[in-house]
Amino acid sequence: MSVNQEIIFYYYPRACSLAVHIVLEESGLNYERRLIDLPSKQNLAKPYLAVNPKGTVPALVLDGETLTETQAILTFLADKIGDGKLLPPVGDFRRYRAHEWMNFLSSSVHTYIRSIFRSAAYAGESKGANDAVNAQGLKNLANAVDRVESLLADKTWSLSTGFSVVDAYLFVMYLWTTDARILSVPERPNWEAVAKSVWQRPAVQQVLSIERKHRSIVVPWE
Repeated sequence: MSVNQEIIFYYYPRACSLAVHIVLEESGLNYERRLIDLPSKQNLAKPYLAVNPKGTVPALVLDGETLTETQAILTFLADKIGDGKLLPPVGDFRRYRAHEWMNFLSSSVHTYIRSIFRSAAYAGESKGANDAVNAQGLKNLANAVDRVESLLADKTWSLSTGFSVVDAYLFVMYLWTTDARILSVPERPNWEAVAKSVWQRPAVQQVLSIERKHRSIVVPWE
């Protein structure tokens, strides 16, 4: 696949696809955006399921192949650029730290926030069960925030290589933690500092201006 070959990117504003959107804009690669409206369940309609049977975003289509899952896509894009700036090369231990970060964000932080935003996905229709899932989600998220704060102590970026795909992912998760549906969350100055640095990048400003045409995205320090 040539560097200039078009990539089709499926996304929904402020979803985890925002991390991919940022990296695509940072990369300089040629790509086409296609909005998938989650509230109207466009992701579950036949045309999109034919592209991505999981019915999720983000998704990339290239050379007739569909790639899903945020971490996989971020890794692919960084490797496609190939300069080692967005993700260290194979054999560099920092690459595996990056994957450690992204696994933690996808399997833990994302899951805890989802249990708060969409507790019914775990608890069904029972109010008591939903309240319990939500409460546990807040506790789990608080522990995760403490972990992120510890890992980012005395750091400008998550990796010593400078801005990376991990930081794009951290930015999205940080925005989610500021959502009004999360009733309590610990102070997180280290995480906020990294998120602010990501937000200040021109590519991120461009992506936010595009995504805000379709959904409100509140950045707390604007």
